Amino acid sequence: LLLSNTRYSERRYCVGDRKAVKGITTASKKFKKFNDVLSDKDLSHLVWWKERLQICRKPSTLQLIERLMYTNLLGLDPSLRNGSLKDGNLNLEMLQFKSKFPREVLLCRVGDFYEAIGIDACILVEYAGLNPFGGLRSDSVPKAGCPVVNLRQTLDDLTRNGFSVCIVEEVQGPTPARSRKGRFISGHAHPGSPYVYGLVGVDHDLEFPEPMPVVGISRSARGYCMISIFETMKAYSLDDCLTEEAVVTKLRTCRCHHLFLHVSLRHNASGTCRWGEFGEGGLLWGEC
Repeated sequence: LLLSNTRYSERRYCVGDRKAVKGITTASKKFKKFNDVLSDKDLSHLVWWKERLQICRKPSTLQLIERLMYTNLLGLDPSLRNGSLKDGNLNLEMLQFKSKFPREVLLCRVGDFYEAIGIDACILVEYAGLNPFGGLRSDSVPKAGCPVVNLRQTLDDLTRNGFSVCIVEEVQGPTPARSRKGRFISGHAHPGSPYVYGLVGVDHDLEFPEPMPVVGISRSARGYCMISIFETMKAYSLDDCLTEEAVVTKLRTCRCHHLFLHVSLRHNASGTCRWGEFGEGGLLWGEC
């Protein structure tokens, strides 16, 4: 039920946000004449990112957002400087990695830096306190990054703000003439599991945080049901036959990444659907 409701809410949002979808669809139709990159699933990912960009407030981030074009998952405008997506281009290689994990910030190793472009660069500037590469010149695509030695801090900043990160490394060693360095996905960092293998220094006293679950609450004749899904651990726990007080206590003693409330919670002792105002359910609603 929880997973089903999650998919339904995403579909509902994509249809409901007509302005966002209309703008993305119009741009993608023009772009598909040249490069068939977007699919219906990609459109939903772009709407998801656009929602998060709408809450950005830093002036530098807002200027970068104006240069985005929602014709690909990176948000690159091919007409701008360094925006090409031709074969053999680093941008195209990054787009291919992005398509595998479209809702993660992509950090790609380039020499002594980890770089992000397009939408991901805007997220870095807004939440990781980084400055855009090349300043705020309006003729090039958004680009930002951090030195290799600062990767740990950048991951902490992003995961603390609820973002997952995909890290792409480049193959070290000599490269044959006229060929690009090979690259591969080396790891992922998530809000509930922010540490990546190999990034912890020998002098760093590491304390692994408790994984942060996605929580769903429903109600039946047997009482309240609370399910906690630990995505990164591929596990879940289920507590059934709970009283309202017990559910509230559990919510107060644990953090959750997302909270889903089932439609069954609307029906309460007073027989109304506005269960936050009357009868049983007011305490839980206030806590949620």
